[in-house]
Amino acid sequence: MDDTGVAAAVAQGAAEGSAAGPVGPVGAEGAVAVPASAAGAAAVSASAAATVIAERPPPGFAASLLPRVPEIAAATAARLTAEIPAYRLLPDSVLGGDLVANTEAVLKLFLTTAAEGRPPTEQELATPVAWGAERARDGVPLEAVLRVYPLGARQAWELATAGPEPTADPYALVTGLLAFLGEVMPKVAEAYLREQADLDWEQREHGRNLAGVLLAGRPARRAAERYGRTLAERYEVVVLRLPEAPGGATTRILRAVRSELDGDPEVLATFKGDGGVLLVPLAPPGPGGGGATRKLLARLDTAAELRCTAAAAIAQDHGSIPQAQTEASEVLSLAEDLGRAPGLYRLADLAVEYQLVQPGPARDALARVLAPLDGQPHLIATLREFIAAGYRRGEAAEALTVHRNTLTYRLGRIRLLTGHDATDPTAAGRLSAALTAYDAARRGGPGPGPGTGRAG
Repeated sequence: MDDTGVAAAVAQGAAEGSAAGPVGPVGAEGAVAVPASAAGAAAVSASAAATVIAERPPPGFAASLLPRVPEIAAATAARLTAEIPAYRLLPDSVLGGDLVANTEAVLKLFLTTAAEGRPPTEQELATPVAWGAERARDGVPLEAVLRVYPLGARQAWELATAGPEPTADPYALVTGLLAFLGEVMPKVAEAYLREQADLDWEQREHGRNLAGVLLAGRPARRAAERYGRTLAERYEVVVLRLPEAPGGATTRILRAVRSELDGDPEVLATFKGDGGVLLVPLAPPGPGGGGATRKLLARLDTAAELRCTAAAAIAQDHGSIPQAQTEASEVLSLAEDLGRAPGLYRLADLAVEYQLVQPGPARDALARVLAPLDGQPHLIATLREFIAAGYRRGEAAEALTVHRNTLTYRLGRIRLLTGHDATDPTAAGRLSAALTAYDAARRGGPGPGPGTGRAG
């Protein structure tokens, strides 16, 4: 009789017992005697019948299987390595030692507790629970860890019921196995998940600590060896700004981004507030690994369900990581100040703007071009939207929510006050540069000298 047949027989027998009357005494071989004439007695459910069988197995139940425990354990281990790829990656010391020993211990525990008619105690479960937690550190998936138990139960079933005269009563065996698995497997899963959470926290902390050491310009190789981590020779330093979100969504976004990064332990990350710094490893050959960074940010955007803004700079060695962070931070701030769309930026993308915002006489001279517009924010806003719209009047007017004629009038005022026509290609480029310098001067300190223009 196969597994399905026995289970069905158990359920059917229990159901018939429920209809006929109360459950009678357990026989010598574990069969439940159901009196034929028990009309009017309280019905007993199938689960209650199974509980009675599991709690009071026959005396010969354990005796018939205990001598075969090593055989069952060895067959189970062989089956695991044949059917589950994760086990084939484990060292021989685990496969030939821990795996077989744990399987034997669990089988003996099952037979002992079944013979005594009781569930296993917490102390007795400590060994299989600890074994399951250790597999988390070995990188064995949880489903592979839990497969040990039904496979072992199946192996015990096949050996115990083989031949014309089975060595154990199938009804008692199947209900005993099910009850035991119901006790053991949840506790093993709980211990595994707890260990996995600890491992994730350790990995995240190790990555954060290493990132902090490298960003501070200190040697990190000894710390990496202590953590069992390997550092790349070159990194792309990515300064990341998480998108703004209403209410508690910011916490969700941060959690989603961190969870995504947990799946890529080679990336070192540290977070603070609404942003963070990532150290993305680059392969030694080639000019740079921008492709890897873009793919990573695309994954983070997907996890956050919003687009992030980031800037990156390559550090050719560990000593240049702090300088690369400074450059990336400046580029990110510039992109945000310029109102650029979310995405990844490098210095080359904003080289002209980056140069324009550097303090000095050139920036001040450019900023003074717009000094005549001081005190007239509507004209500054008009110029800004006109440039952002690609010098298209219709789009700029719509963005400003004004009529096209109003936009045309304001552009005329800008030309009159500054001497530069925003609709002329040459003058438009100068006005765009002047606006960048004008904004930078007001963010970074005293503005340029006052102009002499008239009010508009």
